[in-house]
Amino acid sequence: HYSEIGLKGKNRRFFEDRLRQNILKTLKIRCPDSAESVKRYHGRLVIELKQESADLDSIENALKDVPGLAYFAPAFESKQELNTLKEDAHALLSDSEFESFRITARRANSNIPLKVKTVNEEVGTHIVETMKKKVNLTQPGANCYIDMFEDRAFVYPERIPGPGGLPVGVSGKVVAMLSGGIDSPVAAYLAMKRGATVVFVHFHSVPYTTPASIEKVREMITTLNRFQMRSKLYLVELAPIQKQIMTETEARYRVLIYRRFMLRIAEQIAREVDAHALITGESLGQVASQTLVNMEAVGRVTNMSILRPLIGFDKQEIIDKARDIGTYDISIQPDQDCCSLFVPDRPATKARPEQLERQEVLLDVDKLVETGLTSAEIEIID
Repeated sequence: HYSEIGLKGKNRRFFEDRLRQNILKTLKIRCPDSAESVKRYHGRLVIELKQESADLDSIENALKDVPGLAYFAPAFESKQELNTLKEDAHALLSDSEFESFRITARRANSNIPLKVKTVNEEVGTHIVETMKKKVNLTQPGANCYIDMFEDRAFVYPERIPGPGGLPVGVSGKVVAMLSGGIDSPVAAYLAMKRGATVVFVHFHSVPYTTPASIEKVREMITTLNRFQMRSKLYLVELAPIQKQIMTETEARYRVLIYRRFMLRIAEQIAREVDAHALITGESLGQVASQTLVNMEAVGRVTNMSILRPLIGFDKQEIIDKARDIGTYDISIQPDQDCCSLFVPDRPATKARPEQLERQEVLLDVDKLVETGLTSAEIEIID
């Protein structure tokens, strides 16, 4: 079931179709031969399983990673007939140990002849009489959900939360700058959850650093592919640019000038892949380069939107989300980040755009950007 998509207007079908496609692709990759079909009904999608090969645990784990799903439930089909619903509810609850219960029925629209109140009362009375259990509407020991739509009814015991949000692909394409640290993969995930397809760019300083950050980034993207299945990665050499910056500019501005070049290069890649925004893992005030003044000064070099999904997160919130999505243990593996190379003891915390522009007059900006773009290697990670 999806909640947010249900609020869409005339383009709702577009969102529903993309969610259906994403579910099919996810199950095909992670649970081969498990799904017979995914069909769209009023406000929900029904996955029909191949019973002989369906591994419900694997299917559940896969569906938990599909943005756009508010919740889902393993259910069996019943009929919109009171006697059949009574029997099926009894069979469902017979598999559980409980002292109290509730029946939670709903119908898609008023065209369905059975009323919700009637189903709740009649099926609930049947369970009380046949199983000798008590009704508890606020804290039941067991729940029996009955969903009725079109000419079908489904009975199930629980709703398993999905990630919510929007299906990947409905919001266009973005380019995420992935460092190998804790923050940037979380920012990329949050963009996916809002329906964006994410293309990744990683800046590295090999041979001045080890290639460990590159391997980390590949592993991170493999983990993030749980949510978008397939990703493109650009690996860009920043070391030649950093070397020039180190020899020609003041030390306190180095990191900010690094980041300005990274944004310039990322913008060019974004335009090449028809992306419409850049994603960073910046969190307001977390480090010196992420003060409000510095972020403004750095961001002046691009006309493209810069989205910062983590701007209001504190570090612990970011760590908690990284653990949830499975990237935290990868992020804390040791490596040498490109921005840690040639870092000054006292970096500027309130740099003005004109100060950075005066430093960059000493550099051949266009040539250095072209150097970075020429160095880019492209990988497809499935």
